[in-house]
Amino acid sequence: MFALAPNKNAGIVQEHDLPGDIEVGQTHLVTWSLDIFDCEGFARFQIQFPEGIDVQPAETANASFSFEDGKAKFIWMELPPKNTLEVSLKIAADDRFEGGSVTQWFSFIRDGRRKDVEFEPHHLARKETAVAARNAESSEFQVLRKWTATTKRSGTMTVTISGHEPGQFLKLTEVLGPHDAASILEDSDCQIRDAFDDQLVFIWQAAPNTPEIIVKYTLRGGEPLSVGGRVSTILDNVAVEQSIEAMESMAETGSSASVSSAPSESSPEPEPSVEDIAFRIQILATHAEVSTNAVKRIYAYPGDVRLERHSEWHKFTTGYHSTYKAARDNRVELSTHHTFPGPFVAAYRKGQRITVQEALLVSKQNWIP
Repeated sequence: MFALAPNKNAGIVQEHDLPGDIEVGQTHLVTWSLDIFDCEGFARFQIQFPEGIDVQPAETANASFSFEDGKAKFIWMELPPKNTLEVSLKIAADDRFEGGSVTQWFSFIRDGRRKDVEFEPHHLARKETAVAARNAESSEFQVLRKWTATTKRSGTMTVTISGHEPGQFLKLTEVLGPHDAASILEDSDCQIRDAFDDQLVFIWQAAPNTPEIIVKYTLRGGEPLSVGGRVSTILDNVAVEQSIEAMESMAETGSSASVSSAPSESSPEPEPSVEDIAFRIQILATHAEVSTNAVKRIYAYPGDVRLERHSEWHKFTTGYHSTYKAARDNRVELSTHHTFPGPFVAAYRKGQRITVQEALLVSKQNWIP
């Protein structure tokens, strides 16, 4: 008997040393390592930076380089005959930078066909100077909820968040309970918002540099004074998750009322359970109706495969890990031994898909590129 040697999967295993935050006026040298085993001919590596980040090439690996509108491009008309490419950039932040996500794509030719791989976004926060940090300490992190009733079971809910750190990840979840309708009036320019399972979700990949974040929505046919919620963010490099209490004991129906939620030394917020967080590896996404057995057969994969349906997409995942490091190692192993088109780590909380960044924040784990 004999075993087939595993095939290395070009363009999938990518490492970088992007920092988690950067101070205005500060410069970082950042290096990316790209696996180009068995690639041929043309290739392009593209990196999109948030506004306020300036880029200068340091090592291009004989690629033509350009930087325009926040987009850095390395283009090879003919890849060099090696297994790994290393490219480097000097990145610096100016006064416009308020934080944001760095997104990355690699396009290459393998077996005569073009492949495009998009990598997990990397969040880059603005690091404040010591003086700014001291000033920020005087602003207590606070969440204020206000309900303005129009009828017994209808009205407008306003949630105001202050004392947050600009440029940091921030998520607001409102738990509405059973209701007839909800309509969002204001979301402070959040990047992602969603509604599911009687919840409203607002996500800022980089919290705005404003004194307050205001979310406002109407609610009809529910129990407005029982609405609760939670906020997840980072304060002073520490992951914080804070509940927003319901108001049923603090106001009469038909009136206006408010309740605030702020950190308290006498009643600390319970630690989020790591058991709530899980990491899986998404190995395929397609619009076509494909069975899990077909996916396993096509990619010669003997492991467990799970199917998720989201809108018109059929997404296939494998593995189950409580830590991001274990999932990341699993992703590397899958990339090395199978030809899945760009597997990446996906995160879940109580069975609901969330961003990897939020999962790391809640479970207080470190990012590993």
